[in-house]
Amino acid sequence: MDTQFFWGIIAGALIVFAVVLIPTILQIKRTAKAAEDFLRTTEDSLNPLLRRLQETVEKTNQVVGKVDEAVSDVRHLTKAVGETGAAIDEINQLIKQVESFISATISGFGAGIKTALSVLTQGLFKKEVEK
Repeated sequence: MDTQFFWGIIAGALIVFAVVLIPTILQIKRTAKAAEDFLRTTEDSLNPLLRRLQETVEKTNQVVGKVDEAVSDVRHLTKAVGETGAAIDEINQLIKQVESFISATISGFGAGIKTALSVLTQGLFKKEVEK
């Protein structure tokens, strides 16, 4: 009889376990269905957003490419402006050297003419005095 009592307790425990387990399994099934529905809704909401994000990334990459080209153009322009400035500086130095040379030449030529006229006038005055 002890074994029958023991088997009766086990059977009762299994019945209580089944009564508790069935609602738990049903709740887990409802929770899984709700999670599945949530994930499906989330996926449906995220897909257009992800497509827009991809388009935005592509457009941003295009803009960055154009900005890189513009920066490169500006670098070339500033380099050309720098080279032009250096060329103008060299021309300015050359003009100063030519100016100095011409000024010295004209001064020397003027001094030579002055001296020549002075000698000629002194020579003419001596001839008139001798007459």
